[in-house]
Amino acid sequence: MGEPAADPFRVSVGDFEGPLDLLLHLVRRHEMPIQDVPLADITAEYVQTLEFLATIDLEPAAEFLEVAANLVRLKARSLLPRPEAPEDPEAAAAEEAALLQQLVEHQVVRMAATRLRHREAQAASVWFRGEPDPGGIEASEEEVVEADLFALVTAFKTVLAGVDEPTTFEISREDYPVSACRDEIRAKVAGGQPVPFLDLFEPGTPRGKLISTFLALLELIRAVEIRAFQDGPLGAILIFPCEDAAESDES
Repeated sequence: MGEPAADPFRVSVGDFEGPLDLLLHLVRRHEMPIQDVPLADITAEYVQTLEFLATIDLEPAAEFLEVAANLVRLKARSLLPRPEAPEDPEAAAAEEAALLQQLVEHQVVRMAATRLRHREAQAASVWFRGEPDPGGIEASEEEVVEADLFALVTAFKTVLAGVDEPTTFEISREDYPVSACRDEIRAKVAGGQPVPFLDLFEPGTPRGKLISTFLALLELIRAVEIRAFQDGPLGAILIFPCEDAAESDES
């Protein structure tokens, strides 16, 4: 017998983001300089996000779990009584400094990538802000950025917050195939206009359908059929069709 088919509903987080992106996302949410962030204090948020990813069938890569393990170790050291004569009093500080330095370097790479997309993001921001003529319009104080995976996950957690938790009797998500949800999203952006993220999830929709829709959204982003932008790290998210994808559909 051959190997079993891969789970069609499971998406690997590692395909979207690097191992430090969740940590960087949390730092941005706390609006603190990286050097001043007490890593032990955001451990719970990091772990909770990983647990949420698992509930919606997003499988964290091993690197994410490694960062989580490091954070938990730092948290444990901060909570446990300190020995009177530690063997290496600088060990914990050195470990946290190393992780912070890694995070700083990661942010530099992210910022460089953002600058490379700056012109495209500027054009998109002028369009989806709804201004018919960008001439003479003052720039907004909020920078328009491309929404990363964890901004999307945070927004989706808000969607699920108003939905009842599943009971012991669960309906298979085969009733809500991801492929059908992809087609629904394509139809919503087919007009070329931006679609608010929340408009993809209609009130009263079953939890399984919401999750399938979110997975479909991530797959379309990964396939570069659509893109997601927001006004700053905490702004509302808008979904755009990619021009290349629209041209391929027309041909």
